Amino acid sequence: MLVVATLFALVMASGVALAQGADVCVSIKGETKVDEGESTCTSDSTSKAVAVKDSVADALVDSKATATNDSRAGAYFGSQAKATNDSVAGAFSNSEAKATNDSTARAAFGCTATAQNDEVVECP
Repeated sequence: MLVVATLFALVMASGVALAQGADVCVSIKGETKVDEGESTCTSDSTSKAVAVKDSVADALVDSKATATNDSRAGAYFGSQAKATNDSVAGAFSNSEAKATNDSTARAAFGCTATAQNDEVVECP
């Protein structure tokens, strides 16, 4: 029983430490649920946006945007955008854009764009 109690205490302490230094923004269905630190996010009543570690995420009209580590993600009109590690992802009109490691991905009108490691990918 002592082992379980000790493990529980360690898990709780690490969670508190993470929360104290958090830089995260979560917006779900137009409501900001979490807004700690420098990251910013916005969503409308049909979308979800998450930004972590000095990032920006915007999602409108049935969309989802996620930005992590100094990145920017925007998703609009039934789209998904995900940007990680100094990247930019933008998706418009039933599209999907993913950018990782200093990359840029832009997708529109039912297209999918994936960019990695300094790439710039656009479609159509």
